Amino acid sequence: MKRTREDYTAGGEVSLGYGAPSWCRGQLLGRGGFGSVFIAKLKKPCFGFPPTIAVKSEHAASGSSSLLNEERFLRALKGCPNVVQSFGSDITTTNSGDIIYNVFLELASGSLADFIKKSGSGTGMPEFLVRNYTRSILIGLKQVHDRGFVHCDIKPHNVLLVPNADGFVAKIADFGLAKRRHARDSSGIRGTNLFFSPEMVGCGIQEAPSDIWALGCSVLMMFTGKPPWATTPKSELMSRIATDSPMIPPNISKAAQNFLSCCFVRHPAKRLTATELLSHIFLLESDEGEEVYVQEKAKVSDEKSLGVKPQSHCCPSALPSFIPLPSSSSEEEEEDIPAAAKRTCYRQIHPLAIMGCQPPVTFTVCAN
Repeated sequence: MKRTREDYTAGGEVSLGYGAPSWCRGQLLGRGGFGSVFIAKLKKPCFGFPPTIAVKSEHAASGSSSLLNEERFLRALKGCPNVVQSFGSDITTTNSGDIIYNVFLELASGSLADFIKKSGSGTGMPEFLVRNYTRSILIGLKQVHDRGFVHCDIKPHNVLLVPNADGFVAKIADFGLAKRRHARDSSGIRGTNLFFSPEMVGCGIQEAPSDIWALGCSVLMMFTGKPPWATTPKSELMSRIATDSPMIPPNISKAAQNFLSCCFVRHPAKRLTATELLSHIFLLESDEGEEVYVQEKAKVSDEKSLGVKPQSHCCPSALPSFIPLPSSSSEEEEEDIPAAAKRTCYRQIHPLAIMGCQPPVTFTVCAN
């Protein structure tokens, strides 16, 4: 059941938590699958807390296990600069006897999904912005994976844009579905079906490579303004994911196309890791396109003020050619994988996709 701000504040709130700051609940910012998010203001300064924060809340009667799970993961990831920061938790009660669990978070200006929507439906974002946000998300994913966790629901709605000195930094949020890597879980696959990976649909496997596939879907959404499989009927969605890959736009740079191809390698063991993708040339390029974009935006604004119909302006991109990735159809994958596990160098699978890496990393390709 969706709850309003009044549902949380009716009759006032009293903190039951020991050592929690004195705070008051402000306006509702949004609702998610695992709680509602509000602005929270401190009534008096408290060490380690900014004066204005966000608070994610859920009634205990509604089942706050996912919010508790999220708070545990955020505690374990504290200090990671590209993961939304938590400042602790509190339990409050109202005069009506409702118990509310609250997690304090750093305040963001909105989600990446909000930004994509404001950029214009179906038009997408400039490539330099896609590159900047993708780099930030990947740094966050590396931190998550390096600490032994899988996010399980990477998508633009779960990436927050937090203000900083240079504008905004993208930070991974919403860890309500997160799990430990290689942990046995009987609850089935988690997340949002439009961002499911082939191994999730076909085998129920959800590990770090599944986060990389979902990252690719998120990058695609940044470029196109629409989620992957947006036009696929729900009745066909799972079968499409099991056999096909999302269509990569032909109008983006070769480097961006190759980056997406690396994310959409169908066999999870052959998919690049967050660490490896951070060395992809798409993310290593300079942001010269930003200056061009600002100039073009100003030109369009001038044309509008003069009553001239704006033309379509594109940021030029001079990029080297890439060797296409090997085909990764299911038939070829079955032929390539021997009965016993073998060691494979990622440079053999992705020639020229990675630039400037240290000595090659190896990983195990398993038959199952």
